[in-house]
Amino acid sequence: MDPKVNILLVDDYPANLVALSAVLTDPLYHLIEATSGEQALQLIEETEVALVLLDIQMPGMDGYEVARQIRKNPKTRDVPIIFITAVYREEPSVRLGYEAGGQDYLGKPFDPEVLKAKVGIYSNLFRKTTILERQTRELIASEERYRLIVEGAQEIIATVDVSGVITSLNYAFERLTGLSAKDWVGKSFVPLIDEKDLPEVLLHFGESARHNSALLSTTHIHTGDEKMIPVEISVQPLVRDGRTLGTIGVMRDISLRVAPKVL
Repeated sequence: MDPKVNILLVDDYPANLVALSAVLTDPLYHLIEATSGEQALQLIEETEVALVLLDIQMPGMDGYEVARQIRKNPKTRDVPIIFITAVYREEPSVRLGYEAGGQDYLGKPFDPEVLKAKVGIYSNLFRKTTILERQTRELIASEERYRLIVEGAQEIIATVDVSGVITSLNYAFERLTGLSAKDWVGKSFVPLIDEKDLPEVLLHFGESARHNSALLSTTHIHTGDEKMIPVEISVQPLVRDGRTLGTIGVMRDISLRVAPKVL
């Protein structure tokens, strides 16, 4: 269920607040009422508001000043404001309202259908923006979790594009080979592989991409001190939206497995 959208109603005359509330009966709306400019500014500071319906003619702080204060506050400066007034409907006053930060005007007595339509537009925009922001935060958090998992893995995890160029390497590559991951990203993976095993490894890369399946092979990879490490490679195609973008390779050090037994 979608969360309710907070709408701030500001009017010093209680009957006007009752009239607004009677029209805005959508269950998705949570209506918050303020009877003064000072109270409105306090409420909008405490609560995330999607829209402000603001009366202009109020004692003390009028609607223009309330709008200016809302715009001055970095936390609230982007909240849409609709002025609702029976008095200030002449062109100069309307212009002053826009200059103060209002997005729209409604005159009193207002047309209920027009009010509902305008509030619906701003509320839907707020909901879509909120959903997008939440999805973005979730994606960033998910990517960060994935990055931490990959970086903490004992195995070398590499992505390779369709031309065989390395597009990413985790820290295990540096730990096991003594080579710089940064220096190898953007280069072909071929020079890392033992020449005698290269035909079989390339065959597995090709077969994995063609059949969209994971394949396992063993080989040796070069290290920074000109030695070779025996590794087991699991190759899985990297597919997005039905397109094969390359391959994910996981290389596991099997030195202990293949080391000769000491009698």
